[in-house]
Amino acid sequence: MRAILGPRLEFLLDEDDGHVRQAMTPATPSTPAQHDRYQRMLQAATAMLASGGEDALQMKELADRAVVSLATLYRYFPSKDHLLLAISQSRYENALRRVSAEAPRGATVQERVTGHLLREFRAEQRDQRLTAALTRVLTDTRPEYAPVIIQTQQLHLRVLEHVAMAGGGPVDDELRRRLRIVTDVFGAATGRWLAGVSSAAEARFEIRVGCYLLREKDRGKDKEAAR
Repeated sequence: MRAILGPRLEFLLDEDDGHVRQAMTPATPSTPAQHDRYQRMLQAATAMLASGGEDALQMKELADRAVVSLATLYRYFPSKDHLLLAISQSRYENALRRVSAEAPRGATVQERVTGHLLREFRAEQRDQRLTAALTRVLTDTRPEYAPVIIQTQQLHLRVLEHVAMAGGGPVDDELRRRLRIVTDVFGAATGRWLAGVSSAAEARFEIRVGCYLLREKDRGKDKEAAR
């Protein structure tokens, strides 16, 4: 995607089809029909990424698969990166709904969070091409992406908070800070695995080590229960 500057407007030249489009803010679906089209686009894009990676994600083909016009696709996703960000956010929204509907596994905060993150990493391994694309965009430093990246990070944190507290009880500031560090460790372990710097086994080890930070919270609860 390349920017073309005119006298007052910025345009985008899409390298998939050569069409020039005016840059725009992604639209938000509001009606049931719009939500349906939006979800079809996300699902089709996810399947394309999982099978062929970013190179396989061609916007014209995506519009055909999702049964929408190219104009509709670009209205919601002005670029591939906007699409990847939307997929990332949607996946954590779905994850939050799932953990809210089930009982977390494990007897302690550390066990529950460790188990959840190891399952999340196994899911990333199954769809490595998709994981690589989403990891790249979530580590992008462009200011215009920051709001969605922050929302996605907050969703991930909410998922872990729910898992940590087994679906009940407040999350104090100290636990929230520890969970943020744990998510950073998880992201770094995933990044090193994707880059080929470490193996999947090493990434799992790093995730477990990061979750040791939650042991102190479990010990603190044990002390309070013993009083």
